Amino acid sequence: SASVMIWLVWILIPIQLGQATKWYDGGVALNQWVDGYIPCAKDLVVFPEYYPAVLPFPEKLTIKGLVFPKNGAILLSDESSITFGSSDGVCEGEGRKALLKPPKTSKWFDPGTWTDKSRKSSLSVPDLERIPCDDEQVIVKGYGPWAFDLENVEHLRLGQLILGGSSISKYYLEQLLKRDLGKFLFHNSQDVEVEYYRGELCGCHKDFDQLMEPVCHNVQEQCETPHCLAPVGYLGSCCLICGGVLSLPMDNCSDKARRNIVDSIKKLIIEHDLEHQIDLHAEFVSSKQFGNFLQAVVTDRQGYSEKSVEFLQHLLNLRNNSGSHLKVSGRPYNPNVSFASVVLILLCLALVGVVSVIILAHFMPENPYLNRIPQWIHDPRRWRWRLMTLRLRRNLLFNRFENIGAGGGSHEGEGSGVVRLGIMAYDPESGEVRERAFDNPMFEQGAAIAEAAGEAQETEDSGAPKMETGDLDASSVQDEQELTEINLESFGAVNDEEAE
Repeated sequence: SASVMIWLVWILIPIQLGQATKWYDGGVALNQWVDGYIPCAKDLVVFPEYYPAVLPFPEKLTIKGLVFPKNGAILLSDESSITFGSSDGVCEGEGRKALLKPPKTSKWFDPGTWTDKSRKSSLSVPDLERIPCDDEQVIVKGYGPWAFDLENVEHLRLGQLILGGSSISKYYLEQLLKRDLGKFLFHNSQDVEVEYYRGELCGCHKDFDQLMEPVCHNVQEQCETPHCLAPVGYLGSCCLICGGVLSLPMDNCSDKARRNIVDSIKKLIIEHDLEHQIDLHAEFVSSKQFGNFLQAVVTDRQGYSEKSVEFLQHLLNLRNNSGSHLKVSGRPYNPNVSFASVVLILLCLALVGVVSVIILAHFMPENPYLNRIPQWIHDPRRWRWRLMTLRLRRNLLFNRFENIGAGGGSHEGEGSGVVRLGIMAYDPESGEVRERAFDNPMFEQGAAIAEAAGEAQETEDSGAPKMETGDLDASSVQDEQELTEINLESFGAVNDEEAE
């Protein structure tokens, strides 16, 4: 079957490079081969059946042969040369097949796609500044596959594009997006407009607000958990950080004014001996909602320690600018479960278990398993209170508030062999008040209630009215005096005899 392969040849043009901030190297060359085997002169290079990318070839290549895919593209420079079937190279064995892996597509709005060689990676750099800015130079080089996904990209804005050492103009890039070759290099390139800028913008991007969602879509899953109580967010960043953010309103985006402010802040950092402890990043931000302002982000280098927050608060007090806005994070906090936390949780569980077993042993002494616990552990009478300057009665006695004199359950269990102990109470028959006794008048006295019920039944059976009288004046009688029952019938008979 005939293979469709597009050959792309670009003439290398000497270019005076400026400060190129965004690079794409295509990844490590070893990672694009199956099993990490790089072909030698006697090997056959085999592409996958479908290769939706552009693969740049080195200037000199010596192999046995090539098996192209059904669709794909390779990039050859003007000085490239390919030698087939040469025996000059050193190979192990008689030759084998070197298989290429399917290409990996990189998203244009993914900060992980690009490398900024002009500055080190830091939490203080916003995510939107780690993708190509609208006026930055973009360099794509290396021997890995080139394939960019323009998902959610409406306007492809950049300062200059360099592919394999060749400068691509705006007109050529617009034509490239419409060709078949451009579909291998730029995926989802339909209706994408190309715009070139030469430093006439305020900040990194023209529309900061519109880029937040497509960029953060590729970043939020990679955000680390902040190690502070109140992390802060700032414009251009998809993740919350621990540190401080100072926003200074600006009338115009002058690079000279930005350098003067940054130099003054760096000088103050050196005076406080913090140049090796905190990171500073200051850049203009242009937003339709908030206007133009200079955003300075300060973070700690080796873990959050509130030094960045203290420095920004001191800086704000010195400048005392009207309209300045400061956002700082809270105190350090480690949300991760560490080994010390696990040990503390286990110790707490063990302590609760030991205390529970001791309580069960105290209230369940008949249990054969809990009975093995030494008694001095759960019996407070065996504790040495003298050493703790406390006194405790050795013979503890707990009693119910029960009226023993009324016969309320005093004879229970006589036939069962269980002898009830005497209970401290007040005995109305003998008038004896035992020490620490309590006479509970609301206690249900079983025997007394039964006796009263029997007398009431006898009264109803007799049919004659009976009346209980007594002296209601409690001050004239003693508290222990019993009420007297008077039979009205007998009282009436006595009166008749006296009358006769």
